[in-house]
Amino acid sequence: MSSPQIKVEKRVDSAFRVRTTFIIIYIFFMSARAIFNPFITVFLQEKGFAAERIGFITGVNSLVIIISQPFWGIISDKLRSSKITLIICMMLQAAFSLALVYSNVFLLVAACFCAHGFFSSPEGPMLDTWCLNSLKRVGVHNAVGQMKFLGCFGFATFSILSGYVINQYNTDKILPVYAMVLFAIAFCLIFVKDSSEEKDEKKKEKPKKLNVRQIFKDKKFIIFLVFILIMQLPHRAGYTFYPLLITELGGDKMMVGYTSAVMFLSEGICMFFSRKMLNRFRPEKVILISAVFFTIWQLLYSVASQPWHIATFALLDGPSYGIFTIAVLYYLDSISPKELRTTYQTVAYAVYFGLSGILGNSLGGIVIDHFGYRTMFLSGVALILISILFFIKSSQILNKGAYKNG
Repeated sequence: MSSPQIKVEKRVDSAFRVRTTFIIIYIFFMSARAIFNPFITVFLQEKGFAAERIGFITGVNSLVIIISQPFWGIISDKLRSSKITLIICMMLQAAFSLALVYSNVFLLVAACFCAHGFFSSPEGPMLDTWCLNSLKRVGVHNAVGQMKFLGCFGFATFSILSGYVINQYNTDKILPVYAMVLFAIAFCLIFVKDSSEEKDEKKKEKPKKLNVRQIFKDKKFIIFLVFILIMQLPHRAGYTFYPLLITELGGDKMMVGYTSAVMFLSEGICMFFSRKMLNRFRPEKVILISAVFFTIWQLLYSVASQPWHIATFALLDGPSYGIFTIAVLYYLDSISPKELRTTYQTVAYAVYFGLSGILGNSLGGIVIDHFGYRTMFLSGVALILISILFFIKSSQILNKGAYKNG
């Protein structure tokens, strides 16, 4: 057998191993998140908090996310291992999820919830970055969406099961299970081989000094951050309060689980086909396509009058948020310096999940209490349209400037 053929076979075998590894990781990771994440507002409501207080807690949690995302991104880039950082975060997240069970006072609940968010929020982008770099290393491109596809099915399955348990009892009953699963996943990750892009280079070269200030001088990145901040304001509010809207329309907690399952099944299917979209269109165009679906999503939720309307319209979560997250991952990978890849990802996540969460959740809770859900969703339509126009116009100006300078 010729040497080139052996190399090809080894590369194919390595690609298969990396794909299989990350499919398993995503299934268990997403299944664990489904146990508690869709029911966060239900949990806070069970503690006796009104919408405005729930908005405050989730808003402060978003402030914590803004701090934690860049912090853990920088730690990950310095360690040159998303895997090690991910294990640390998951174990500490599990510890604080147990603390939530025994928290009843408002300030104590808020503190434990924010500590939980500090360690859980960077896990998604760190796993995505680890997966992206590992796939690129074995010659597989634009396939992260396919890895996350089966993970979404795991999320859908466990959100339904958790919804059943919570509907029969309460959220406190599933939190210990949630913590145990997180501990188990973190322990198993210790034995997973780190096949990231930087692995073989660690012995050959000294780590570069990270110039974090560089990200604030990147005009393209700053424009993108402003765009996703405005666009995600209504989505964060809508995602936070849709469980309360379901109960207000006469649905139960089981319906919240079904709706969450529909969302993630839709996301999974769209993520699976995202590779074809990214092969055909540039990531920034795919992001704009997702923004259009965000607009339709908000518009339809504004006219919902039955619980099953919410579950049905949740199908739009795939072509909106599902496509958005994958396209953002590849867009940032294309514009970020090699040594700051995880930092770029986590900073962007801090903006569209953290800062937009602070403003979206806090303002959303106030709008709901004073003007109702319809006004909140219609305001969201206007904000998303404004963000689309801003991004298109700003990109045109930036490209013209680059052309003239060139």
